[in-house]
Amino acid sequence: ARVFSAYVERLSAGFNHGVGRSGQLNEPQPKAVGASLMQQIANTIALDALRKLGLSNTRAGLVTPLSTGMSIALVLGGLRRELDIKCVLYPRIDHKSPQRAISLTGLEELPIPTLLDGDAVCADIEALESTMAKTPSCAVLATTTFFPPREPDPIKQIAKLCSEHDIPLVINNAYGVQSRVIMDQIHSAIDAGRVDAVVQSSDKNFLAPVGSSIIVSPNPQIIDWTSDTYAGRATAAPITQTLAALLALGLNNYRTLQQQQLENIALLNEKMQEFSASIGQRVLQVNNPVACAVTMDGIDVRELGARLYNERVTGPRAVEKGSYGSSIDDYPHSYLVMNAAIGARKIDIENATTKLYKQASTLIKSP
Repeated sequence: ARVFSAYVERLSAGFNHGVGRSGQLNEPQPKAVGASLMQQIANTIALDALRKLGLSNTRAGLVTPLSTGMSIALVLGGLRRELDIKCVLYPRIDHKSPQRAISLTGLEELPIPTLLDGDAVCADIEALESTMAKTPSCAVLATTTFFPPREPDPIKQIAKLCSEHDIPLVINNAYGVQSRVIMDQIHSAIDAGRVDAVVQSSDKNFLAPVGSSIIVSPNPQIIDWTSDTYAGRATAAPITQTLAALLALGLNNYRTLQQQQLENIALLNEKMQEFSASIGQRVLQVNNPVACAVTMDGIDVRELGARLYNERVTGPRAVEKGSYGSSIDDYPHSYLVMNAAIGARKIDIENATTKLYKQASTLIKSP
């Protein structure tokens, strides 16, 4: 493929012809031998990385030029075509991306309600099993990581139910690779029941630019079906970026970053405990590997979020009591979520929490 600009040539790393053939993302392209080889290397290295990071019982992998939501749609599209699924059982997560992935594939979303357990919002597994029993031609989309107060779905339990009912299970593992606990849970789910595909974000886990995902499966046929669902050829740029990120990181560096992330989330929890006590609030008791939340009852949390944004603290999530975002109706608290995902530094957490102290104090004192 010809490009006019040398700058554009560099941006594409020379893989101007893209990857795949019409309708087959993983198919070698005779006119782009180098890109085809790069794609296969990326798939192999990504699978090897995820196997070494906890999913040793997966057998096939695919690096897609699509972010997490679109990659979920690709998986569901393959399941729809090959297994004739008509609907997706989705334990409620207040996140539009997966919902639109379901809609894009022409499938019906059947939301599964959540339950309040202390501060935590959890999937209602009894409701899920009941819906499974009376819903033919369905799949399940489960989630490992989301913002507090939502806790990870009990994927091992869900995988067992899917095996019993012969229902495909897709796991949205957007943030989960960085967490050894989450990866161990997925490994156990694959061993104990049915898991068809696990989808993870390249940018959230491997610090690559937004635009790519890694899909792995214990069943190579699922990866073939997913690859065959893509319409047309694809840009090679996100795949190249993910491959470069994986090679630059390496396993040892990634293990170091994982340890730093554990230290940083502990530091963030400590800082948020101190902050919440200073303003008469408290940290929500929720199991989450990358984020924590503090109550903001009686405080204009949306205004606080806006002030933090103006201070270039762009990660916090400000949710008013009872608003969309809590993954349950009528959550009893307003709250602010802050995260310490992989790649964050201690100085980032200290700077963000210092600005949080400042802006919250100013807001509380203002008439």
